[in-house]
Amino acid sequence: MVKIIVELVLVVFFLMRCGSHVRSNSIDHRYKALDPVPFYANKVGPYNNPSETYQYYDLPFCRPDHIKDKKQTLGEVLNGDHLIDAPYRLEFQVEKDFEVACRKNLTKEEVSQFRSAIKRDFYIQMYYDDLPIWSFLGSVSMERKANVDSNRYLLHNHILFEILFNKDSVVEINVRSESLQMIDLTEDKELYVEFSYTAHWKNIDSPFEKRMERYSESSMLPHHLEFHWFSIMNSCITLLFLSGFLLRCYMRVLKKDLTGSLQDEKLPINQEERGWKSIQDYVFTYPANRSLLAAALGSGSQLFSLTLLILLLGLFGTFYPYNRGHLLVALVVIYTITSCIAGYTSTWFYCQLEGSNWLGNLLLTGCLFFGPLLFTFGILNRIATTYKTTSALPFSTIVELAFIWTLLALPLLLLGGIIGKQSKVESQASFHAPKCAREIPPFRWYRHALPHMALAGLLPGSVIYVEVYYLLATVWGYRIFVLYSILFIIFILLLITTAIVTVIFTCYQLVAEDFRWWWRSFLCGGSVGFYLFGYSIYYYHSRSDFSGTLQISFFFGYMACISYGIFLMLGTVGFLASWLFVRRIYSCL
Repeated sequence: MVKIIVELVLVVFFLMRCGSHVRSNSIDHRYKALDPVPFYANKVGPYNNPSETYQYYDLPFCRPDHIKDKKQTLGEVLNGDHLIDAPYRLEFQVEKDFEVACRKNLTKEEVSQFRSAIKRDFYIQMYYDDLPIWSFLGSVSMERKANVDSNRYLLHNHILFEILFNKDSVVEINVRSESLQMIDLTEDKELYVEFSYTAHWKNIDSPFEKRMERYSESSMLPHHLEFHWFSIMNSCITLLFLSGFLLRCYMRVLKKDLTGSLQDEKLPINQEERGWKSIQDYVFTYPANRSLLAAALGSGSQLFSLTLLILLLGLFGTFYPYNRGHLLVALVVIYTITSCIAGYTSTWFYCQLEGSNWLGNLLLTGCLFFGPLLFTFGILNRIATTYKTTSALPFSTIVELAFIWTLLALPLLLLGGIIGKQSKVESQASFHAPKCAREIPPFRWYRHALPHMALAGLLPGSVIYVEVYYLLATVWGYRIFVLYSILFIIFILLLITTAIVTVIFTCYQLVAEDFRWWWRSFLCGGSVGFYLFGYSIYYYHSRSDFSGTLQISFFFGYMACISYGIFLMLGTVGFLASWLFVRRIYSCL
């Protein structure tokens, strides 16, 4: 298994290096004086709604006669990027004190469009030699006339570029708007506007190889690192507490019964067994909906492999700031490759339970997570298309993804299923059909599934809640997260905590002579997904300024899919831990 994971990491690492990120035309980034440097305008959008982005010329800027679009990679399309030539020309080491980019007469409708964008804090994103830069479209100022406060909407029509270079390479670029040159768009009237810019160059000693580090410096600040280490210490304390609780459960309940069973095995049995030993003939009976359980385990194992490989690639430095298209391509590629793991796990387990329709089970496995994700994507992409945002995938990209799923993912899923079916004889003796019906003793309300799920998800949720905030602020905001080593540690602690908590609840369930541990262990392990979605609701109300149908639907739609994926992944971890635990204790009888 380790060998397979290492090979998958190497394959995906090679594919990522083949290129899916924003690149300039000059591959080596080396220039001579007066050489043109690639400069692209990417997108515009409201600052508070990161998913609501539009093409640069959707605003009434000066449009050249021929707009040249940059050829997009799959990562750029998935990330909602749309690069076109910027209206500014910044040749290498060429000083420009004042240069007019274009001139335009704005109509009343165009003035109103600019004013509406300024009111919503629209920003502009551009790339200069692959370095991302941002600038606000305008600003709102307050003025008081006749004891009445009124807003003035000012358009930034002049931009100052400060470009830092080292020998023949650009290492940094900063941009700011000149406050002395703004156009007042408060009134609906036609205006004549000159869009101009200034460029200053400065030679520094910073090496080219470290030019992207400045974008990740904010996440490496001491007070941010303290929060991350606090999260790890909190997780370790929680883990120690759970380990002690599990040891106590074993010493006071299981070990006593096991020792007594070994001492009394040669004595005649004069009384009926009580507790967990009394259900040894029923604990491995087939669960209800075994095809669905096998499909859930297959999907969960695939998502576990996907998460692990993404974290390992992050540790290898494959992903870097402001290139999330790279990460999205990695998700598509790895999810496709790991379809074989889903097929193998699902079919192997289904055959252990004497299932006969393994092809139907494979189909269910392939659709269990991908189906809801595809349905959600279809709705959200339709909304994005209605709003004409860059986050709407074009039809050609959808066809490309469909071919990847049909020609790669499905065959790999079938291949894994065939291998899993052929290896079904490994542990078939553990499972059997129920010999006769057995009544489960009545128990109090807190021993039912829902209270168990609520308690089981609480402690693993407390392990990750700090990192969840930073991840949400990265995915749904502008924060940079590059601490993959800390995220990997938290992930391992989450797995261990989930496994221990699920085993504890399974132990007490068996002691209460309830042998229906199959689905209960899966639901208890996956209950963290419900806490994650609950936290996303809190994040929306307390930590964000999202507004509008598009942004809110994107946030809750994709967070529901992510929470569902976490439910399947950790449910599989919890079930596997309980399965090993149950096999271990009953093998001693």
